[in-house]
Amino acid sequence: MSLRLGEIHYWLYRQIKIIEEREVKLITAFKERYGEQEVGKLAKELRAEYGELKSEEPLEDLIGDEHIHPWLEGAITTAQIREAVCVKRLLEEFSNETLLRKVYYNQGRELARKVWQKNEENNLELTFRALKNNFLERMPCDQLSTILVKEEDKIVWRHDSRLHTEFWSQTDVSIKLMHQLYQIWIEGFIEAINPSINYQRQIEKEYYDDIFVLEEEE
Repeated sequence: MSLRLGEIHYWLYRQIKIIEEREVKLITAFKERYGEQEVGKLAKELRAEYGELKSEEPLEDLIGDEHIHPWLEGAITTAQIREAVCVKRLLEEFSNETLLRKVYYNQGRELARKVWQKNEENNLELTFRALKNNFLERMPCDQLSTILVKEEDKIVWRHDSRLHTEFWSQTDVSIKLMHQLYQIWIEGFIEAINPSINYQRQIEKEYYDDIFVLEEEE
């Protein structure tokens, strides 16, 4: 291993695992609806082609003698491309976009409830911080996201359009659907912590903004 593992590496790897856990939830939900045989075959082919899910071994054992940063960058690429292909093939085979959306929304909600400390002050900044800690962007050095506005009642989080589309576009899956699924996941996460936060995504050609506004309670 070229460098000693630091907290940022574990932090990033946890985000990668969230993507893989969502893939498992997608496969499980479609197996329950359409049967083990068909969906199991699809999952087996997917992982044979794009790599297996990471095991539960410690991160340092998984990396072994490889360099940390290229290993993590490769894991990010694999997880996101495999997720995109998984979505594409499930949609092509079963045409059930509603079930896809349900899985994304529910994972966001479940994860928020798991990571949120109930005794924390329930404000916009802390909710956003919890989201940012659990939403996979890219390697921090890529700097494809920035906080444009940070106020007590409003946060605007801008992303370079390449952030996730570079992976999803390789699979010919709808980029519009990608945005919708990620938006639904964020909605589920935010609503589970603070339903008073209004969230929307505005998409432009070169970038897109995730906008969070804390509404006044009546």
